Amino acid sequence: MQLKLDYLKNKKSLLAFSHGVDSTALFYLLNSAGVSFDCAMVNYQTRPSSLAEEISARELCKKFNKKIFIHKANLNLSNSNFEKIARDIRYEFFDKIMCEYDYDALILAHQLNDALEWLLMQLSKGSGAVGLAGMMPRSKKRIKFQNITKNIEIFRPLLGVSKDEILKYLQSQNIEYFVDLSNQDIKFKRNRIRAEFSDKFISQFASGVKRSFELLRGDAIILLGEFEYEDGELFIVKKLPNSINLIDQACKKLGVLMSQKTRELCTQNDCVVSHKVTITSNQSYYFIAPYIKTKMDKNIKDKFRILKIPALLRPYLSLNSHKLNALDKFLS
Repeated sequence: MQLKLDYLKNKKSLLAFSHGVDSTALFYLLNSAGVSFDCAMVNYQTRPSSLAEEISARELCKKFNKKIFIHKANLNLSNSNFEKIARDIRYEFFDKIMCEYDYDALILAHQLNDALEWLLMQLSKGSGAVGLAGMMPRSKKRIKFQNITKNIEIFRPLLGVSKDEILKYLQSQNIEYFVDLSNQDIKFKRNRIRAEFSDKFISQFASGVKRSFELLRGDAIILLGEFEYEDGELFIVKKLPNSINLIDQACKKLGVLMSQKTRELCTQNDCVVSHKVTITSNQSYYFIAPYIKTKMDKNIKDKFRILKIPALLRPYLSLNSHKLNALDKFLS
């Protein structure tokens, strides 16, 4: 199996590594292609093999002269919100490492089966074309850790490759990997969809599914539209029937995933999402920015009130007054 990975050769990259099927295959594929990268791993300590996986990952990185950053978490699989908590821990750790060590690209091992699982999960919740398209092979995101903020790129080189293809590659190269048995626990919705639907479907129709996702992602880009203004932190979206898609994208760029309930509410009322992002509006536009709590001088408050700046946006702009000129045409 070969991938076109030249676009990663000039990046300072961090690979999200678990030593499972997908990330292990991607490790070897990146290395064979001459891509320079280091690894970041979260040990959730949820199963007997967790320590063995960590030790093996350390040895693998030492063998190929890669740095590896490891975070030990202590999670309980019985937690009903396990997947979200695990994801939050994982990405907070990635943000920390990328900010502290100045990496500019995060490489994720999502593959074709993952894309179909996402589509089916979104379909079960009620989602439009943009939501169904899901993950993109390449995207951008603004991250923050403590007082460091930076823009990064996210790459998913395996997004058009099926699980069966990845397993065949590992077996043909006699590469050691680990299997996370918790991924077989069907009490988790994603695992149930994988076991009952997506893996079986992909095994028969992989090429067609791959092509469908390529078309769907292209359509999603067209349907999504463009921001009226964006600078990595502040996003402005014109009020249209499909505005929620761009609002959702802005939140993702700011490191927050919106729930279906929040998606429904945020276009009706100004709100704060996950204590991190504020979504506010005037008659014509939505404004999405980092949520900040700060005391403002009375004169600044009066100025912002006269300018008709939405209340939840004022604290952010009080610390970023240089952006006011860019907002002139959007305020009413």
